[in-house]
Amino acid sequence: MKIKFFSQIKLMHKFLLSYFLLIIIPLLLLSMLTYQKVSTLIESYITYSSKQAFDQTNLFLSYKLYRFLNVCNVVGIDDNLISILAKNPYEYDIHDQIKDMTNLRKFLDSFQDTVDIYKVRVYLNDVFTYSSENVNILGNYQAKHSRWYGILKQSGKKNLWCPSSYLDKISDTDPNLLSVVTSIRNPNDYSQDIGFVRIDFQKGMIDQIIKNANTIDKGLTYIQNSRGTIVTASNMKLLKKYKITTKLAMRLSNNTNKLSTVNIHGNDCLVESSIIANTDWYMVTIIPTDSIFSKIRSIRNDLILLLLIIGTIAFTLAFYFSNSLTKRIYKLIKAMRKVHEGNLNSFVNNTSSDEIGELIENYNYMLSQMGILIEKQYKSGKAVKNAELKALQAQINPHFLYNTLDMINWLSYKNMNKEISEAVKNLAKFYKLSLNKGKAITKIKDELTHVSLYVEIQNMRYSNRINLSIDIDEKIKDYDIPKITLQPIVENSIIHGILGRGNECGNISITSETDDDIITIFVKDDGIGIPEDMLDKILSGEINSQKGSGYGLKNIDDRIKLSYGEQYGLTYKSVLSEGTTVEIKIPAVKCGDSHNIN
Repeated sequence: MKIKFFSQIKLMHKFLLSYFLLIIIPLLLLSMLTYQKVSTLIESYITYSSKQAFDQTNLFLSYKLYRFLNVCNVVGIDDNLISILAKNPYEYDIHDQIKDMTNLRKFLDSFQDTVDIYKVRVYLNDVFTYSSENVNILGNYQAKHSRWYGILKQSGKKNLWCPSSYLDKISDTDPNLLSVVTSIRNPNDYSQDIGFVRIDFQKGMIDQIIKNANTIDKGLTYIQNSRGTIVTASNMKLLKKYKITTKLAMRLSNNTNKLSTVNIHGNDCLVESSIIANTDWYMVTIIPTDSIFSKIRSIRNDLILLLLIIGTIAFTLAFYFSNSLTKRIYKLIKAMRKVHEGNLNSFVNNTSSDEIGELIENYNYMLSQMGILIEKQYKSGKAVKNAELKALQAQINPHFLYNTLDMINWLSYKNMNKEISEAVKNLAKFYKLSLNKGKAITKIKDELTHVSLYVEIQNMRYSNRINLSIDIDEKIKDYDIPKITLQPIVENSIIHGILGRGNECGNISITSETDDDIITIFVKDDGIGIPEDMLDKILSGEINSQKGSGYGLKNIDDRIKLSYGEQYGLTYKSVLSEGTTVEIKIPAVKCGDSHNIN
């Protein structure tokens, strides 16, 4: 039922359906595959680049902060500084204090620069005269009333990394600062602190490093210490939405190989956490998965738009091409139907030079030649026999053309565009040789080409069931033969011989031999054969088959005899169930030597 349904669809619709199946659907599948692959690549790239940026930023911060800690330790273990801090303030001459303050300021200034270290400060005994200098030198009283002091004492450690919230404003001109503080032990009693060293560096520098760690919009990178205090963040608004607990940050810092998936307040996120070396600060990066999918969705939308544009253009071009092709085929079929009705003036206008255009030209030429032939036959009053032969010869071509066009229509249903092109080319060449520029005599080599084209077209109809072999002496290929001699014989072998065997394949061979001035061509098939009592009836005209060209075999024999004499013509030999051999005997003449068929 499906085959019957599709066979009834117009050729135009079949072409459009084939273009849809062969272009739009593969394009859709390709777009889906591309989207899937690109989505995977983008997700992998974002996670990889985020991981790389995170690791590089963490490494850079570790380097920077280690430098600050190293300066802090160098200052804290300086012998001159320790000796000054350990002096008895009541035995400390004022001149010595001024001298020590000058030397101490120079020493601390030597570590300061405009890039990394903003200030190096020392907290010392409040009794010292210069303890209120408030630039690089401060009193222990100020340290003990700072927030960082209590946290440092509570931790029991020597060093403390201080967020801005731990620090008191020392000068109104100071920018927003971060610090590392180290206690200085009394060399005579290590349980007693005699001062503190504080290295200040600008928070803005750390802010910029953290912001550069983000590789995707809506991503968040921030630093928090082990007490959960925020040191800095790339986006404070996103921090309120995605900040994780200190406990989770510590736990995730143990997983250094990949980003972890965490649901934060109902949002799936990729999270990575790592402690910054030599500190209690944790660097955390959070990437909402929705921000990754937004890029993927953008690519999906672009692919859909591109698919629509390409599909529309392709379908428009397909419609234009199909319409231009089928419109001419329909015109030709319509004209052929008129010929069947007896209208020999049904010419088709043609403006193209492709295969269909050539087919139309050959059809128009054939039709004009038929008209001229009929007119000549009518005017000249030739013998009825000759007129009958011409009419029968002309009937072969329209009948075969109609069958072949029907086959082309069937091939279009199967979307066999290459086979359609091959069939149209072969059909055009076939009729070009059939017409032979109006000449009734052709060369043997052209007749062989003519029958080969016929078999190729028939093989397209009958699924390559016919094997044609030609073994003709090259020396005789330029000799003359009446045109359309071999094709009806081969057609008869196919229709009544090979196809009579059912679905089996068959072989047809064309060979030749020469004896003095006589050429004999043998057409042999391995079909079902012909009963002996019917052999004589074939050439006598008593058999009038409506299938194939059986009715034309007698006319081939008559044409050869009329052209060359009664000693030439066809001879049939057949063995039932084994095959048939047809002998074609003609004189070895070339064009102009003798004899012409009118």
